[in-house]
Formats: sequence, structure tokens, C-alpha cells
Amino acid sequence: MLVAALQMGPAGSSIAETANRIVALVDKAAALGVTLGVLPELALTPYFAAEIHADLDPYVSISQNKAALAAIMARAQLHDMALVLPYAEQTDDGLFNSMSFIHRQGSHAGTFRKMHIPGEIEPKPDAKITILEKRYFKPGNLGFGVYDVGAVKIGGLICYDRRFPEAYRSLSINGADIIAVGYNTPVMPGSTLGQARKSSELAITAGAYYTGTTIIAAGKAGKENGVRFIGRSFVAGSDGSILARAKTNHDEVVPAEIDLDRQAKIRERWGFSRNRRPTDYVLHETT
Repeated sequence: MLVAALQMGPAGSSIAETANRIVALVDKAAALGVTLGVLPELALTPYFAAEIHADLDPYVSISQNKAALAAIMARAQLHDMALVLPYAEQTDDGLFNSMSFIHRQGSHAGTFRKMHIPGEIEPKPDAKITILEKRYFKPGNLGFGVYDVGAVKIGGLICYDRRFPEAYRSLSINGADIIAVGYNTPVMPGSTLGQARKSSELAITAGAYYTGTTIIAAGKAGKENGVRFIGRSFVAGSDGSILARAKTNHDEVVPAEIDLDRQAKIRERWGFSRNRRPTDYVLHETT
């Protein structure tokens, strides 16, 4: 099975413009034979959660998002390709940092909403950049769902979620064959591009290793609004090895062939499901 991380460079000036780029990426992936693609966090827009905005409509417009999703889903259906498409989901209950799971036949299979929300509500006065996701996004309320997108069952994590081991384990227990990770990770002051990339890869490949699950990790790359994003999208095998890695800081298809039969053998050998001790994974008071 050929899968791909669909890396994005800096977002365009509108949701529609960026959606057109995603459609072009889907076409390129399909030409290679890809049957499942994963896009970065907030794929339709710039990463707007590091600034104060008086008007969020350019980033969260329900009508624009609906049109973009419809166009991308139609192209995926044309190619018989399943997709994972993250975006800013405006609802009656608030704004969520979400990802839509698109069945290879073009239907909506399910939604994941980012569970762990990083950052602050107000900018730090002495910081060059402050992550303000707590200002804009509500914590996810749909749990760690796993969805059938045609050939496989897949669950997702968004950016900061990938730092929590419990998230990978929850998806594994819920039956995920593959985990999709979308991220917009800036290089923060005091860090370097190399350090930020190493930290991200460590978290994701560890998640693959200790669940025996293939992970497709798609990130934003390049410099957007003066901020450098780490990119380096990749596909990790169920043994934690990196099967393919992005070579550019732009829009790029990062394909990798995965073997789910081999994954099943790895899981059987490691025996996580039969040897877990869930009743003991609690905090015990010491005397």
C-alpha cells in the first residue's frame, strides 16, 4: 500500500487559493499510485494562532471551508484516494482545531478535534512569539476516534497531541491501522531548526514503536509571516524506522510503501494488547 505525507509550504492568501494547491498535491500523489494522503495541521490557512486577530473569518469561514473541503473531496474521490485534511472547524459549540477523515469514495468518514491545547490566552510581553491556541481553540470533545476510510482504519493526532504517549495508545486500543499526525510547528526562540525537527521525529517515531503502528506525519514547511516552520514531513514504519522524509521546504508529496501484514507480525511479536496492565496504570500514594 502506497501512502504519503502531503507537505505544505506557507499558506496562500485565501482558503480557496490554498485549496487549489492541495488539489494539485492530490493529483501528484495519485499519479504515483498513492491511496492515502495526510495533510498538515490547519492545512487550509496560515497558522493564525500566534497573533491577535480582530476578525477570524478569513481563517474559519464556514462557507469557504465547506467549498474547499468539497473540492478536495471530489478530487480525492476521482482518484479513489483517502485523505486526512486538518482545518479550523467553526461550530455552534466553538472553534476546534480539527481534521476531517475522507473516505476513498469521497464521503466524510469522521472528525478528530485536537485534544491537548498548548500555549496562552494573552501574548507574553517579552516573547518574540507566543502560541495562543488557548485563546482561539476549545479542547477536542470527540475522543480518539478511529475511522474506516476504505482500505484501512485510521485515527489522528494534531501537533501538540503527538507529545502525549497516551494519545498513541488510545488510538491503538481503538483499532487504528495507521495514525495520521498533522502539525504546524514553529522554531521557537532558544531552539534551532535541527533541534525542533529532532524533537518532533523522536515523539512520533516513539509513538510508532511503542504501539507497532505506521504513522504518516505531515507538517508545514518554510517561513510564514516571518516564522520558520519545521516541515520535514515523513512516514514512520511500525518498528519506528523512518521510511521516507521530505526533501524540500515547499509543497511536496512524501510517498512510502507500507506493509500492514508485516505490521501485524510486529504487533504479535511485541504482544502489547495481551500484556498491558491497565488496572495498574494509575497513581499510587506512597506511605
